[in-house]
Amino acid sequence: MLRPESVPPPKRRRSKLMASPRIGTHNGTFHCDEALACALLRLLPEYRDAEIVRTRDPEKLASCDIVVDVGGEYDPRRHRYDHHQSEEDSMVGTLYDKCCDYRHDHHAQPTLNLLAILSLFQVDPSGEIVELAKGGCPWKEHLYHLESGLSPPVAIIFVIYTDQAGQWRVQCVPKEPHSFQSRLPLPEPWRGLRDEALDQVSGIPGCIFVHASGFIGGHRTREGALNMARATLAQRSYLPQMS
Repeated sequence: MLRPESVPPPKRRRSKLMASPRIGTHNGTFHCDEALACALLRLLPEYRDAEIVRTRDPEKLASCDIVVDVGGEYDPRRHRYDHHQSEEDSMVGTLYDKCCDYRHDHHAQPTLNLLAILSLFQVDPSGEIVELAKGGCPWKEHLYHLESGLSPPVAIIFVIYTDQAGQWRVQCVPKEPHSFQSRLPLPEPWRGLRDEALDQVSGIPGCIFVHASGFIGGHRTREGALNMARATLAQRSYLPQMS
């Protein structure tokens, strides 16, 4: 069993002048709640290269940028999240409560979408494409709350997910929660086309369709759906917006 005071992150090139952020948690036997909390934090841009410091030493914890599941204090303003003052909340729940507008009556969907938002830079370097593991879960009402807490701020443009047939969809994010206007619709030349005709115009084999309004399209593969989103992002300065 690992009992080091400090577990180094995977090696990445960093400037010698830039100190890695530090995530503090307790040493000794590890538990699922702080392990998941640390993993989720490492998906955020500001903690991507973070060192995980495992200790109960107050002086060492004081040097950490954020502390979870240890330290005896709960102070979100200082990024201190020890949940032991409340028996009913886990470490992940405590951290999650402050990452977004948490609602107990919609627990599963926000949690799923939080994980999607946290991993968005792994889907595409732009950070403007989100992949949902389950397309059937509601996402629009939560996305705006979740993305507002990202640092640096990112406006998410596309969501990709699988439909009931196992095929992939690329859907444009609306400008506002109940708006029919997309932040960036799929290219006008693609709209209303299907199958081979769409393949030829888009240059992306395996396309299924693009809606006449450009707010959603379909592809047979994940990579194809990503390519549809990426191609649209690449053309954004030339694309007319939906009226």
